[in-house]
Amino acid sequence: MKYIKNLFYFYFKPSKEITLSLSPRSKIISIFIFLLLQYSFLLIITSIRYILVLKNVLPPLKYDNKMELISNSFFFSVLLGPILEETLFRLWLVYSKVNLSITISYLLLWIAALAFDIYWFDTIKLVIYFILSFIVLFTLFFFIFKKYESEKLINFWKKNQKVFITISSILFGVIHIWNYTDSNNSICYYLITFSPQIFSGFILCYLRVRIGFGASVATHSLNNFIPFILSKII
Repeated sequence: MKYIKNLFYFYFKPSKEITLSLSPRSKIISIFIFLLLQYSFLLIITSIRYILVLKNVLPPLKYDNKMELISNSFFFSVLLGPILEETLFRLWLVYSKVNLSITISYLLLWIAALAFDIYWFDTIKLVIYFILSFIVLFTLFFFIFKKYESEKLINFWKKNQKVFITISSILFGVIHIWNYTDSNNSICYYLITFSPQIFSGFILCYLRVRIGFGASVATHSLNNFIPFILSKII
């Protein structure tokens, strides 16, 4: 219960939050507790969606074919995907020259992939281009931040961390729109479909800030691993 209390205090009553350095065992327990919390919320939302589908209020979810292929790949769904998504949405929440340089570099490569319909991990040649481009961009941004870094920027980042977390969590939900092929534009559809991802985003942000980047990646990986393994067994 203390883990959930701290999550609540982190967002709504920071003065009451107890922040202590956690042992590896406590970190693992935290990951599984918050994973359970995510799945509890998902179960509630899925039950509501099921009822609404039965009543013809919402259509059944239809996965995009490309996303379905990625979801069925252990490497992309459980290993690479969580690392890349955590880099894009949560690494930068804790300010450092390295964190920001990594995130911005990957963000630009991700935008380039969308703009020019490139799949960076499709061939060895594209992977090499991705790595070389990333190194060049990272070096460029690192030295820019090194030159222009100031206490004002660092304080701004700390002061607005909760704002960044909110933006990150909402964008994390929005980005999953492309997972589905439905064209339903009702508010109810978007609330029911993407609230689990947004809720998950807030939990992963908390883990990233309070426990570390590795904890958010591990939680994200486990979150993807459970449905992946169930789809192979059932």
